[in-house]
Amino acid sequence: MIWDAIDFVCREAALQLRRERLIAISTVSTVAVLLVVLGSIALFVMDLRAWTGWMTGQLEVWGFFQSDVPRADATNALEPIADWPEIQDVKFVTKEEAWQRQKQDFPSIAKLEDAIDNPLPDAVRIKVREPQYTAAVADKLARVSGIDAVRWGGGLAQQLVKFKRIVNWVALVVSLLVLVAAVFIVHNTIRLALHSRWREIYIMQLVGATRTTVAGPFLLEGTLHGILGAALACCVLVPAHMYLRDLAEHSFFPLAPDRALLFFALHLLLAGALLGLTGSIFSIRRYLRQKPDWHR
Repeated sequence: MIWDAIDFVCREAALQLRRERLIAISTVSTVAVLLVVLGSIALFVMDLRAWTGWMTGQLEVWGFFQSDVPRADATNALEPIADWPEIQDVKFVTKEEAWQRQKQDFPSIAKLEDAIDNPLPDAVRIKVREPQYTAAVADKLARVSGIDAVRWGGGLAQQLVKFKRIVNWVALVVSLLVLVAAVFIVHNTIRLALHSRWREIYIMQLVGATRTTVAGPFLLEGTLHGILGAALACCVLVPAHMYLRDLAEHSFFPLAPDRALLFFALHLLLAGALLGLTGSIFSIRRYLRQKPDWHR
């Protein structure tokens, strides 16, 4: 019995797609365009997270110990610091290592090596998990015993947090508008199909067909519209993102890796299916409550 119902739903949906080819093509194309916009926003947010993650790796909080603090006491101070939840990595940098790095970065200093002593103190270098933790970590580090000065990219960290928050809100609002537009388009397409077959649907109900049997073909049709539109959007977005990623490979704005595109494509297909199904549900529920006007 259930297989007969599934066979009926599939055959009716295929028949309706053949009958209304132009409407189906128009709907799929429009849904594809909307999902390209939605997918572009999702990719941009995904790339923004990858970029902020990369920038977070570049953000460092430096704490410089007082010159009279013994090295043993300085290294012991790292143990409680490493347990801070905001920290991703902590490293003790000796003044010899720091001086060697300065000579590599500034060759003019190396020429004066015999004339001047190493003026640098021992230090601790901290990498935070998220940019918004930078200020809190710097404040806590300044209160650690033996720390003389703290250096951190305060302005950059705050700008990263603000920029990420603004982009997330804008992306959310635009995505909601695109989703509403996609549901509305599928909803109108299914309404046209329902209107053209209204008497047929009513007769099916009179002979005992359940609401599920009547609604099944239209729900499947709307879902197929969404999936096909999402598939077309994936065919545009995935190659475009791979091309842009190759261009930005050596830039300061790294894009999300290609392996993330598989999950993106699967989520976009799922979103298309849900959009099509939602638009169909809105249409079919309204028409199944009414009786047809036989005089139209």
